[in-house]
Amino acid sequence: MTRPRSHWWLLAGIAFELVFTAALVYAPPLQNLFGTAALPLDVVLLIAVFPPLVRASDEARRWARRRHHRYS
Repeated sequence: MTRPRSHWWLLAGIAFELVFTAALVYAPPLQNLFGTAALPLDVVLLIAVFPPLVRASDEARRWARRRHHRYS
């Protein structure tokens, strides 16, 4: 198992992307420059549901695959 510190650049890149995207969507000067608009809270909450669902389904797939290979 790898330590989170070993992926520092990856985590820093993800954090940068999240901050940059939020700035593009929610900062008024950048909204005018790029033609974006703030998302309503209900849309943000709807979108936020999907990453955990994808992660859970992928973990379930991996678990099933490991279980299948163990008993075959």
